[in-house]
Amino acid sequence: MGRYNRGILGNFSGKVGTVIGSHWKGIDYMRSLPRKSGKAPSESQLQQHLKFALAVHFNKPISALVNTGFGNLAKKRVSGYNLAVQYTMKHAITGAFPNYELDYSKLVISSGSLAPVTDAVATSSAPKSLIISWENNAVGEHNAHADDKLMFLVYNPAKARYIFLIEGESRENESQEITVPLNFSGDEVEVYAAFISRDGNQVSDSAYVGKVLIAS
Repeated sequence: MGRYNRGILGNFSGKVGTVIGSHWKGIDYMRSLPRKSGKAPSESQLQQHLKFALAVHFNKPISALVNTGFGNLAKKRVSGYNLAVQYTMKHAITGAFPNYELDYSKLVISSGSLAPVTDAVATSSAPKSLIISWENNAVGEHNAHADDKLMFLVYNPAKARYIFLIEGESRENESQEITVPLNFSGDEVEVYAAFISRDGNQVSDSAYVGKVLIAS
């Protein structure tokens, strides 16, 4: 890929002849079109394509969440979202080709050095309601602060619906009430939780809270 500065032709995007112009984080680039190959993809390539598609399908709707959750690990040209997709492909896909599935217990929404959620439990005792509770470990645990905020994800596989929040209740409050749609009643949801510091500069590793049946 060749980088170029704005010149007499200015910047452009899209395809012009055998050249593609693109723009990434304020930088304009040109690259040539890939060469066509008549060779059929190998089974190994097909496996990677399927895993990639599955990882993108899950992470794309929550890109704002995982960009924050993996933000401290992001590099110059690799976003937090990219890292979340890579993690999902490597650690959270199960099954044999071509019947791959997500292993919900191994999905991660954040990774960092802040003290994680301790003894988290999710319950639903009424329609439209889900409560995540945890232990306040701000006293006596390294890098745990009373005003750290909860990050959470509630995922409904049956409806492919996501509910998430980047800054919820504080660590010291020990619970977060979440309103879910009425049509979640009777569905099982997957719940994940982590903490983000008040200034937003640190996050914790996320915890898989578990599978919860939403009350009817």
